[in-house]
Amino acid sequence: MALHFSPRSPLLPPHLQNPTKPSLLSPPLRLSLSAAPANPSRPFASPRLALLRPVPSFAVSDATDFAAVDGDGEDLAGSPWEGAVVYRRDAAACHVEYGTTLERLGLGKLSSPLSRSRASAMGIRLPPRGAKAPSPIETPVLVSVDVARRKRRLRLDGIVRTVITLGCNRCAEPAAECVFSNFALLLSEDPIKEPEEINMGTLLGEDRAGDNDDESIDIDDQLYFPAEVKEIDISKHIRDIVHVEITINAVCDVNCKGLCLRCGTNLNRSSCSCGKEMVPEKGKGNGGPLKELRKQMQQKYT
Repeated sequence: MALHFSPRSPLLPPHLQNPTKPSLLSPPLRLSLSAAPANPSRPFASPRLALLRPVPSFAVSDATDFAAVDGDGEDLAGSPWEGAVVYRRDAAACHVEYGTTLERLGLGKLSSPLSRSRASAMGIRLPPRGAKAPSPIETPVLVSVDVARRKRRLRLDGIVRTVITLGCNRCAEPAAECVFSNFALLLSEDPIKEPEEINMGTLLGEDRAGDNDDESIDIDDQLYFPAEVKEIDISKHIRDIVHVEITINAVCDVNCKGLCLRCGTNLNRSSCSCGKEMVPEKGKGNGGPLKELRKQMQQKYT
């Protein structure tokens, strides 16, 4: 039996044409069974997909300028699919640059004016898209990818650069957290199979796989990329990389004074009188919880 995938709507976002691992943003699919012979190396493709046109993106190679690639001149500035990180096959490109935003990746809650200003100060800016300037109300995300080709595989080694907004661990005010994260993806023309034996070398302190070995890449970062498919959406993996950088130890400033533990006043903005209360000197006052025991010991030895 063969599984045939057919989209519910007549149009499917063109950059989500991964037949095995559709993006989380893709419309739901209906499964239908037929008696056609199964051929895993050539997945079924609907004839409707031939009518689709490419979506603009910021993906470029080392031989082109840092500009958008337009599809038939169509303006999709308001499209929710704009800004997706899509890898396209290119035999001549060994390095690819992508530019998108936290909002376009579905991470708008991590974006704020603070993250945008910090990203601008660090030089993390989106390139101009032709005649249009990048949106100033979105936090940019830059992705640099090196492409290494093997027999039937493509390895993508890249780095994600952006700034996210978290809550300060001391005063609970917004804090900008810089993201510089490396990642590696393995695109295979053969279907991905679950390993029969799990490599426990990392847990046991044994490095069984070298740094440049494909076996070091996690099974979730290995994607099925058939030879007849020209592009694949890796936006989900970029989102996961940003999610991993969310920490509870973010601080707005290294000199942050935090909140008063008694009244909750933000000590960075104002001071409180809680710290001015007199603290009893040692040996004076009520004696604490051992007051009665101290009296008993004094009576016993007097």
